[in-house]
Amino acid sequence: MLRIYHYEFCLELAVSFPTIRGIPTTLNFSQEYPKRLLYLPNTIDRVRTLHLKGGASPRPHATTLYFPSEAALLQFWEEYRRTYAILEAGGAVVLDKENNLLFIWRRKRWDLPKGKCEQDEPLEETAKRELAEETGIHCPQAERFLMRTYHIYQEGEQAFLKEVSWYLFRCPLHKPALTLQTEEGIQDYRWVAPAEVPFLYPYSYGTIREVIEHVLREILPTTPR
Repeated sequence: MLRIYHYEFCLELAVSFPTIRGIPTTLNFSQEYPKRLLYLPNTIDRVRTLHLKGGASPRPHATTLYFPSEAALLQFWEEYRRTYAILEAGGAVVLDKENNLLFIWRRKRWDLPKGKCEQDEPLEETAKRELAEETGIHCPQAERFLMRTYHIYQEGEQAFLKEVSWYLFRCPLHKPALTLQTEEGIQDYRWVAPAEVPFLYPYSYGTIREVIEHVLREILPTTPR
């Protein structure tokens, strides 16, 4: 499943299953924010309108868009993403020596270090550079690539699709003090034990929750304690 966030609204792209019947299509739906829709060709504009309107709601919600095959889903995605101005970014998930996760407090949300890619800059280098600039943590290289997330934001009439490539970094110290980049709106930070992470979710973003859940599920269970 592919998820594209617009503030608190998530558009989920999924391949339909044989038993799915009787749900509205992207050509004919009556709910303002339907929970499930079958995608019909040549309705990208209707999907885009739904997606952009959905971000105006302050509560977390989602619409799942179903496709008959993986090929159809990927074709839609390639066409859909071209309707936005695309920005590439790199992001860092940091674990200290006790597997505490680093969060930064930025614009009233718990966030992770990330930023836009400079011209011709490899995305791993972007993540490493943004980590150093925003927190003062210098890591020689990422341990591994984690995943990509997608979110839409708007500046005036322009809508942007930000595609963030996330990398895992390890800090050899225990909860080191940080040097925060306050000019980027970063006001505070917290090292958080894995069991405590869900308490931060109501004050975070959908993309951040998705990345952290991936780390909790795929990385930390196999990490020696």
